[in-house]
Amino acid sequence: MKVLVLFAFAVLGCSLAGARIVSKCELKQHLAVVFNSLPDNIKQSGLSGDRFLAKVVCHVEQLSGFNTSAVTQLGKQSSQESSESGSASDEGGKSKPPNRKQRSPQKQGGISKKDDKDMTLYGLFQLPEGLVCSDNITLPNLCGISCNKLTDDDISDDISCVVKLLTDVVKNGFMTENSKKVWNVVKQLIDDKCKNLNQYFGEC
Repeated sequence: MKVLVLFAFAVLGCSLAGARIVSKCELKQHLAVVFNSLPDNIKQSGLSGDRFLAKVVCHVEQLSGFNTSAVTQLGKQSSQESSESGSASDEGGKSKPPNRKQRSPQKQGGISKKDDKDMTLYGLFQLPEGLVCSDNITLPNLCGISCNKLTDDDISDDISCVVKLLTDVVKNGFMTENSKKVWNVVKQLIDDKCKNLNQYFGEC
C-alpha cells in the first residue's frame, strides 16, 4: 500500500509541475488516485467517493482559488498590508502586485482568529504554519516540510500532507499529536459549507 501511495505522489508531482492554477477537475483526478490507493479500512471511514472529494476540492476553491502560491496572514494582516502598500508603490502611485497571492483573512472560514493569532496559511489547502510546516525546516512539524514547499508548483507534497492529517485522525482520533488543532484543520476540509455537492463535478 505504501508503495502505491508513493507511486501516486510521484506521478502527481511529475504531471502537475509547472501548474500554478490547478483546475477543479484536475485536482479531483489526482486526489482520487491518492485516496483510492489507501487501505480499505481507511476508505471505509469516509475518505472516498465523489462527495468526499467535492468537499475537499470545494474547500480549495473557496480558500485559495486553486492558486498553488496562495498565502494568508492572520492577526497582523492589516498592519502588514499597510506597510507593504507604501513600499510597493511605483512612481506613478500604482501598487505593485505581491510575489505571492495573499488573501484577506475575512474570507477564511477555516481558522479562528481568536484561537490562532498571527498565523500564516499556505498553499492550495491553506494549511497552517507551525502545525504542518515551518519556515525553518529544522523545527518539528506534523508533515515534516518547509512552508515554501506548500506554495510551489508541485502539489504532491500538499496532498501528501493533507492525506497524513486525515489518516492520522481516522487511525488515532483524539490521540493524534496536537489533536485539537489537527481536528480544526480536518473539519474545514470536509465540512458542508458548499452546496449541491452531488453536482459539483458536473463539468468533469
